[in-house]
Amino acid sequence: MTAVQAEPDGVFAGVAEEAYHADRSSLSVSGAKLLLPPSCPAKFRWSQDHPQKPKRVYDFGHLAHLMVLGEGGEFVILDPAIVGVKKDGTVADSPRSTAGWKKAEAEARAAGATPVGLPEWELAEQMAEQVRNHAEAGPLFERGHAERSMYWTDGDGVRLRGRTDWLTTVDDQLVCVDYKTSVTANPDALVRKFWQLGYFMQAAWYRDLLIALGLSDNPDFLFVVQEKEPPFEVVVVRYDDDAIAEGRRLNRQAIDTYRRCRDSGVWPGYAPDTTVTLSLPGWALREAQDFADQAEAESLINELEGIYQ
Repeated sequence: MTAVQAEPDGVFAGVAEEAYHADRSSLSVSGAKLLLPPSCPAKFRWSQDHPQKPKRVYDFGHLAHLMVLGEGGEFVILDPAIVGVKKDGTVADSPRSTAGWKKAEAEARAAGATPVGLPEWELAEQMAEQVRNHAEAGPLFERGHAERSMYWTDGDGVRLRGRTDWLTTVDDQLVCVDYKTSVTANPDALVRKFWQLGYFMQAAWYRDLLIALGLSDNPDFLFVVQEKEPPFEVVVVRYDDDAIAEGRRLNRQAIDTYRRCRDSGVWPGYAPDTTVTLSLPGWALREAQDFADQAEAESLINELEGIYQ
């Protein structure tokens, strides 16, 4: 993979996804998350030096993005009736386990394309149709620009990057839209799920990049979340001001950590210079105390019953 060839600061169309992710001269919000607890700088450094291999779950996510955004990488559709057959010519119960499928899959990846099964392709088409028909999400994708790569160098000399899914305007306000597939689109469930995945950091990161690059003084950032199972429910969500503020705080912490590690060449692990003393989690201590209080109460009751017998 080759590094991104682009100006230090700016917004660019046509940057190949592989080149974008291969850039080791800039920090993305995904990298920022790895620099902070519960991860550590050593794990960030490892991920930079050992790029992740393709995963089927990511392949489908990329396919869904292509269907919704209209832009994306190259895909090769694998038809089980053609490459997933047994020696007798009938379709295997598990087409992906056949030699023909594995060969076709390997050839597609060798050519720089993403292999997907025909059923997955048809599923992604249905999902995209559902997004287009959604009253809130559909209009967002009617006009705009897909997959713009942003680069900006902050005051401390750290080059930051971000890759938008979709940029559009709503009532003269610039809106950055991020499309995500999910097991659930239930907003109540997304509160915890999005927090665990650090998506509030992403919202703050992209908004601040758009501001720094002079594209907007107050851009909006929306997530369009869609379930991967029928009926492919869709919701549109945004983070409130408190969440954005916390995202900015953590992003700044990650950027400062990155700068110190980059300049020193030291990428520390969880606790490289000390032995860590562990305690019980708070809930366990509370349960133990409740048990002790109950035992003491039962002992007192038994003692009183003995006095008055």
